[in-house]
Order: sequence, then structure tokens, then C-alpha cells
Amino acid sequence: MKNKFAIITALVLASTSVVTAYAVNSEKNDGSEPTNIKVTGSYIDSKSTTMSVDVEWEEMNFTYFGGHKVWDPETHSYTTESACWWDEPKAITVTNHSNSAIKAQLNFASKVEGLNGMFYEDIILLETAEGTAVDAAPKGSTYFSVSGAGIETNNTDLGTITITISEDIQ
Repeated sequence: MKNKFAIITALVLASTSVVTAYAVNSEKNDGSEPTNIKVTGSYIDSKSTTMSVDVEWEEMNFTYFGGHKVWDPETHSYTTESACWWDEPKAITVTNHSNSAIKAQLNFASKVEGLNGMFYEDIILLETAEGTAVDAAPKGSTYFSVSGAGIETNNTDLGTITITISEDIQ
């Protein structure tokens, strides 16, 4: 008895259920011939971006002039006059071999308290190399120098320059 009731309930529910069918294209078919549905595809011309950049730089060795040591007979000690960094900016050149315009962002992290690193330009924007000869690839340069706190030893680690390359989407 329970099985018959379950079957009847299932049939009632099935007959009252709403079935939604979506048809974008339709065609009536009386069964005399098959229905043919045309299948098409779309092509999107997309190229992958390949990043390829050369970075060249001059030796990043800077000279600190400790100044003139002048003897002070009243204190029996030396005083320093005119201590400074030699103004000797060093070149950094970026060449774009990518099939996209690029942005090179330069940053300096000092390891010497009070030492400042300065770029003439801290962003280099370069056009795509697509359509150019290798030796005529877009390139740009900037210069880097230091100022501020001095050092007292040779081969002191002044810090690190980081160059971040990204696609220039504008």
C-alpha cells in the first residue's frame, strides 16, 4: 500500500512540475528529414606578452672624501672640513626587447643610516620593441648618485638598487 501511494505521489508531482526549456533557434520537424544545427566558432586574435629587458649599469662604486683633517692645537685633535661624496653619477640603461611597452621602476634601499640614493629619473618608460631591429630596440637611461652620511672604510656596502619591470598599460 505504501509503495502504491509513493508511486502515485511521484506521478502527481512529476505531472505538475514545470519544466523550462530555452531555445535560441528552433525548427519544427515532422520526422521526414533530420534537423541540422549549424555549429560555428569565433576567433580572437590575441598575442601573449613576452617580457625581455636588458639592464646595463656602470660600476656602482662611489667615493667619499673624508675632508681635510685640520689639527686643532687647543684641543689636540683633528677637525674635519669639507667632507663630501664626489659628484660622480653612474649610468643605468634599460633596453626593451619585449612585444609590449614596459615600465622600469628604480628604487634604492640604503644600508647606511643617513645615506641617500638619488636617480635623475626613477621611472623609465619604453615603447614596444615590436617592429624594430634588435640593435634599434627602445632604450632609456638614468643616472644614480649618493649623498648624505659618509663612510669610514673601503668597500662599504651602501645598499641595493632594485629595478622592477612591468608592462606599461596606458
